[in-house]
Amino acid sequence: MKKRTIENTRKLDRIFTQEQSELHKLAEGFHFITRISLAEYAREMELMQALGDHDQMIKEQIKHSTMQHVVAIFDECYQRATGKSWHAEETSDE
Repeated sequence: MKKRTIENTRKLDRIFTQEQSELHKLAEGFHFITRISLAEYAREMELMQALGDHDQMIKEQIKHSTMQHVVAIFDECYQRATGKSWHAEETSDE
């Protein structure tokens, strides 16, 4: 995450102070941070496309795809560890 806002820092703090298992906190915190990064990369891709900067747009696409892959790896590990899939709607980032 390039820049953590005060609001996002507070949301992240709430995730780690809630009454949940440590594994749940880890998964929720991970997904919260990666969602922010994915949204940032998507905005950058749109901006680079609008500016006609194809080379930089490709770099942002690579970052975005890599982050998606990392999330998929984490989710597979979470499922193997818990026997349950992680679902984004379970998070409390709002």
